[in-house]
Amino acid sequence: MSNAAEKWQRYLAWNAALSAQWFSRELADHPAYLDVDPELIEKVATDLGITDDAVKTLVRDVRRSLWLHDDRPLAMHASSLEEWRLELRRARSQKSFVKSPPPVVALLAVYTLAAHQMGADNQFAANAYRPRLQALLQVPATESRRFDTAFSNTSEDFWRSVNEYLEMYEGQLGMPTAYALGHRYVGIPQSQALVRSADRRRLPQFFRMFGFAPGAEVIPGDLERLLDLWIGQNPSPVTTNLQRLWRGGKARERIAGVVSVELAHWDGSYDRGDTGETPIGGELQLTALLRRRLGGQNVELSFAARFAKPVDVTELQVKSAEGVPTVSVVPAAGGRLRPAPASRFDEISLVGANVTLAEGVHGQTATRQPRRVVPLHRDDLLGVFVEAERMQLAEDAMILVKDEPTLTENVLEIVGQHGCYDTLFACEARDGVVAMPGLPEGWLLVDGVQIYAVPQDVKRADLNPLIPLTSAQLTLAGGMKLPGRVRKWSSHLPPEIRAAVTDARKLEVILRSMAGTVGDPVELAWVQEQSMIVVPLADEGLGDGDYEISLRSDGVSIAQSTLRLRSGDTPDLIGWETCTRLVHELDVGRLGALSATEMSGESDLLVDGPRAIGAPASPAVDMDTSTSPGWATQKGTSVQRVIPVVLGEADPNSCLVTGMHRLELPTFMGGYVRGHIDGVCTGCGLVKRFPARPRAKKRQAKSANEFRLDIAALPPRFTMRVDPDSCLDALIHLGGGPIGALERVATQSEGSSLFVDEFVRTLEVLGHIDVRRDDRLLPVEWEVTPCQLAELQDGRFLLTGAWSDSRRADLGSVVSDFGGRLTADRPDGAGMFTQWTLRGVDLDAAQAMAEEIGDCDVAPDAAWQLLCALPTLGEVEAALPLVDIPAYTKAQVFDLDLASWQPIPGVARAGAYRLEQSFRSVTLWIDEDGARRRQGRLASVQLVKHLAARAAGRPLLAHLPQSQTLVTALGADLPGLYGRVAALCSGAPPSPSPKTRCLAYPGVPSRVARGLTGLMSQ
Repeated sequence: MSNAAEKWQRYLAWNAALSAQWFSRELADHPAYLDVDPELIEKVATDLGITDDAVKTLVRDVRRSLWLHDDRPLAMHASSLEEWRLELRRARSQKSFVKSPPPVVALLAVYTLAAHQMGADNQFAANAYRPRLQALLQVPATESRRFDTAFSNTSEDFWRSVNEYLEMYEGQLGMPTAYALGHRYVGIPQSQALVRSADRRRLPQFFRMFGFAPGAEVIPGDLERLLDLWIGQNPSPVTTNLQRLWRGGKARERIAGVVSVELAHWDGSYDRGDTGETPIGGELQLTALLRRRLGGQNVELSFAARFAKPVDVTELQVKSAEGVPTVSVVPAAGGRLRPAPASRFDEISLVGANVTLAEGVHGQTATRQPRRVVPLHRDDLLGVFVEAERMQLAEDAMILVKDEPTLTENVLEIVGQHGCYDTLFACEARDGVVAMPGLPEGWLLVDGVQIYAVPQDVKRADLNPLIPLTSAQLTLAGGMKLPGRVRKWSSHLPPEIRAAVTDARKLEVILRSMAGTVGDPVELAWVQEQSMIVVPLADEGLGDGDYEISLRSDGVSIAQSTLRLRSGDTPDLIGWETCTRLVHELDVGRLGALSATEMSGESDLLVDGPRAIGAPASPAVDMDTSTSPGWATQKGTSVQRVIPVVLGEADPNSCLVTGMHRLELPTFMGGYVRGHIDGVCTGCGLVKRFPARPRAKKRQAKSANEFRLDIAALPPRFTMRVDPDSCLDALIHLGGGPIGALERVATQSEGSSLFVDEFVRTLEVLGHIDVRRDDRLLPVEWEVTPCQLAELQDGRFLLTGAWSDSRRADLGSVVSDFGGRLTADRPDGAGMFTQWTLRGVDLDAAQAMAEEIGDCDVAPDAAWQLLCALPTLGEVEAALPLVDIPAYTKAQVFDLDLASWQPIPGVARAGAYRLEQSFRSVTLWIDEDGARRRQGRLASVQLVKHLAARAAGRPLLAHLPQSQTLVTALGADLPGLYGRVAALCSGAPPSPSPKTRCLAYPGVPSRVARGLTGLMSQ
């Protein structure tokens, strides 16, 4: 090995070892910094077998890799990084990822060391970074200019590669932090060194103190003022090192930049750091979900709870309610707990009472105090609007307000003068107010709120939540946000850029494409001669990639953000690499017809998407199908009303009712107090901030050309809805994973749990995804199926699975050579996916095309082959888990004649039952033996209906031969792969008919209908 090669290998050893320390799964979801703590460097040196001084050896080995006496210093690092990026692009095309870190990490460590030493001695000025870096690396005077040029040409690109590496791993090795607003080339290494880990762990205290929403993007300049108040407390909550840097003044902007990055990555969780303080009480926040459907819309009010110490519980006690009932809960993003699906609460008590919930493990409580004006902001993690302490500039929000004429007028006046809103709702319609079911009596909901300027001189305390804490904002809103630890959007539905800067006369937004972006380099700019600007990106034709967004206010750059656009053409490498390979193995267990499992490689009879492998030539049983429904097809009357649970009682003397707040101010301990003083209402928790040192109000003459906010100058409101095809493309990008990721995609189209369930089942019956389910047949994880061509009953071939835009284009480029065409049928109606099919080709041509484009399979006669592989329903029943009948508060039995649930006093005979337990329901099939033994089989609400019909000898199926339509009762979808058989006849999901109370599967021939009837009857 040559001397140069040996030096480079030593450098790469440092590079790998340092990367292993800074980028690890222990840092998942947390910001990752190049922390050059001497103890960490010493540990890395020990692991490498180095016994000399660790820091000096690191610097020496990095210096030897620079080729300082060559004409091209840093050339080896630059060329190695280019090779690393080429490997990254190849990996993406193969849906894998690069395991090695970028070959510049050790070099960047020395860059950070130089920043860390700034101001530590008198050799250089405190802000002199480059001279200190060259002294640390012992750059000869003759090479100083050449090295400085190379440093300027490569520094930002080297740091960007660290972000790329962490983004490739979707934050599983840590979140990217190599960003800097100012001080080009120097800002990033300084940001890595300024705020130590001990101080970063304490930042959630700061975020909570000022009521910041998790994930908020706040301009560093706005944070400086608030950080000054926080750090200046006595005693100070930060280390003496950070206090010293803050008092020095020169590092404030960069410290605020670090805090801004931390806030953007914060998920709202508590972190006491090492301060030893007692954790503050838990949070209980109101949530709102606006559901828009044909025939109207309604709002679902609920809550999200978070405790200081995370707990794994399935229920919470309602301490504020009479009788202390329990609430069933499920885990939610950000360490929160949400009510189980189908939970119903009394809206008046939820909004207007003091509500306290407690968990039974540590005895922690979470309390919500009612307020008269409640802002709610969009929470991308939950897919709903969540209560916030106060409004934030340029964000999408709602406002829940007590229905009092003066208060409502004040709220609408502030919003109208400083922003805009869409509609005013109440529980009942009246002049200027639209009816909104789900709203409590005595409350109004203001929808579509956006604030672009900070209201001034607001006197009424109730209106304080409408005053944004910050005076400037650059944010990305709307569009379709993709799940993942790293923030990204779908290139099919990009967001819009929103910016607002108080008192600015001219705003300019600049967007530039970054390295690796698809297509030609992009640079766009927009200018607005006022203090706000909104830039829709949907029509700009931006391709997949990363874009840097800069905001300039009156000619000065004040904020930057990164826009990441992705689609099925740029897959999430970690998602595809780590998701479980799911198939339905039918010879391993009979529940394979209902739930996918991890592929074992040992099954001889399995289903992968639409393709059945190892299926016999004919179905297990065949039986005539009725030609008319055997159940009532007329809509009956409602049989039972779910009574919502009251969570507490409103105090008639509270400030919520009287409007009279009692503000409690901190005790004055003497001395100089700067900044502001927080007054907190003892009744509702409202925070009003007063100046610590009142100033005399100065009279100012109004200018003749006073600058005003012109809302009319904004482009039309961003109303693009998230369509099903974009949702499917997002899933193709993700590849697979826990069901929560799929739910986060679906809730952006429609946030209700009912829609999510329908969305999952539709994708499943079409063969686009396979889903693994638990013992209760609830979805646990999912995977997009491979690209396949499923032959339909009319000879067309349906595209199922991971067909991204580019993959369809590949197919479209060859189909004409075989005399066929690729068509897109877009059915009418919400929730319908575009049906892509090949027409005009036979099976041999389809197989030849699949082979030519690669990574594609063909499923001949898909519905029939799948039908032949399936077991009878009786075999499935025997495999269902048998459980004791649980305690319940209410019971319903499924009536086969009426095809509906009917109330029943108790469980005494065989049947399909829905048992209500507190805030959740359990569906059981109980046969005659089970009724005696008090046992039943857990199943889905659809499956238990078919099990009851099978036991009665009257399957819930009918076939209309003239229209080739298979129908079942509404709400009795064919379960699992049985539904996939029916859907793959035509390539379309079933369509509901509420009028006839039927669910119709089109294009089902008689032979398939007979086979399905036989399987569902035996």
